[in-house]
Amino acid sequence: MARVVGRPIKPGADLLLNDDEKPAYIRLHDIGRERRSRPLQEFLNDIGGLMLSAEAPAVASFVAGKVLQRLLKTGKVRPEGGSLPGAPEGLDDAIGHLAKSGRKYEAIASQFQSLADQLLWRRGRSGPFASLNFGDTHSHAVLVGPGGMEERADLRVGVIYMDRYTRFPDHVQTQPRAFILLSPGEIRLGDSEWFSAAIGTVFANDAGQSFAIRCTARPLLAVWCQVEPER
Repeated sequence: MARVVGRPIKPGADLLLNDDEKPAYIRLHDIGRERRSRPLQEFLNDIGGLMLSAEAPAVASFVAGKVLQRLLKTGKVRPEGGSLPGAPEGLDDAIGHLAKSGRKYEAIASQFQSLADQLLWRRGRSGPFASLNFGDTHSHAVLVGPGGMEERADLRVGVIYMDRYTRFPDHVQTQPRAFILLSPGEIRLGDSEWFSAAIGTVFANDAGQSFAIRCTARPLLAVWCQVEPER
């Protein structure tokens, strides 16, 4: 996979927001003029349903609900085709495991499989307590938002992929963010202890709070979303 080289990391940077150039923000009155692709719409619908379920924490559902409300209108859809860095090598393994994890995940796995090669996958920047080989074992992409398949300035829906036995660097998030795991993983929010989480676990992390995530014998796949600050 080709590597996208970015600027040096700044102290306190939110490491999921490593935009390498100023996003081409679209004008507000252009929102809602285009039609979203069926696989992306179905994926957002199904992920949204899980994040708003009765089992999801209230804070995570609150963040996801605000994102989903804005997703009722479509941003600027990037045309298919063109040359993009390929998806991470181990991604098929993570998607295959997801597809075998229950009927409700089969469709999500199939939808994401069809979207993966259309995403701009970026290598993560390292930071405190990250795996030694983090630059080669982590990638993330934006589905909807700056630099995503659907370009817009008001929200982000992103995806994280990590190879087996990878630890994401500790970092402080700039906005309240909701997550759903599509693989097993281990999480630490703020000063809490690490906890193990299964596929389908939904959680949130508040602005200004540190966040850490890692995986062991299986690759990690997670989706996250947030509302962008007004500019």
